[in-house]
Amino acid sequence: MGLLQSVIKFYLVVLMFRSAMTRQELYFNPLGKLVAKMTDPVLEKAFKLTKKGADNILPIFLVLAVLLDGLVIFMLTGYGIIIALLAGLADILTFLMLFYIVSTILGGFAGNASMTHYAMFFKRIASFWVKLTRTFFPIKSNGIILPAVIIIFAFFTLAIAGVNIGYQTVTSGINPVASIMSAARSNLLSVAGLLDIFVWLVIIRALMSWVSPDPRNPVVQIIHSLTEPVMEPFRKIIPTIGAIDISPMVLIFVVYFLKTLLVRLVGIIF
Repeated sequence: MGLLQSVIKFYLVVLMFRSAMTRQELYFNPLGKLVAKMTDPVLEKAFKLTKKGADNILPIFLVLAVLLDGLVIFMLTGYGIIIALLAGLADILTFLMLFYIVSTILGGFAGNASMTHYAMFFKRIASFWVKLTRTFFPIKSNGIILPAVIIIFAFFTLAIAGVNIGYQTVTSGINPVASIMSAARSNLLSVAGLLDIFVWLVIIRALMSWVSPDPRNPVVQIIHSLTEPVMEPFRKIIPTIGAIDISPMVLIFVVYFLKTLLVRLVGIIF
């Protein structure tokens, strides 16, 4: 089940990247070429959609992702169809929350000399949430990142709480407070799980440094964009030992410590 759901989410991310790119970027940018290769057969050849038309129906693809996710859960778990669809909706909402949080953080570093230009795509994806946050907090600098992340977390927590209430309507009595608490706990643990993924990205980047991959490769640049905002300050603080850079190892220990702390805090609070 995890593999099928991962494929659904991966393609959803590809579609969101496509919506954040111009038509020129889709055909001249290395990452854009990869995105176009994965989406054009479906959008332009099968459905005869233009770039603008495909962008406009992105919400339909989100709904389709929920239906497919729910169908996978229905087929493999034995849940009723309504329960499975609600579980699929909660799963996609959690994924979108994490993706928008990551995009908001990385987008704040767009234009930084040490970042790849791919950070601009994350900035475009997160622009709605940044603009929304600025209506409440008129902050012009990157100080807007933390309030935006909090708003994203709060919005999706309430959305998932609504899904939980729908589940309670089908199975038992409605308890809004318990639904919100459960959604907040689940989302915080999902954020903690995101730290595990970050650790693996740091490990992959460290291994790649030993084989000197093509820096223009889209996968290499994406991994660089995802890790550089945190790795750069660590490199400045942690001295090398001879020719060996130990900052990735120190960063991994720090991230695991933060994850353990977050999980324990969630256990204490909830």
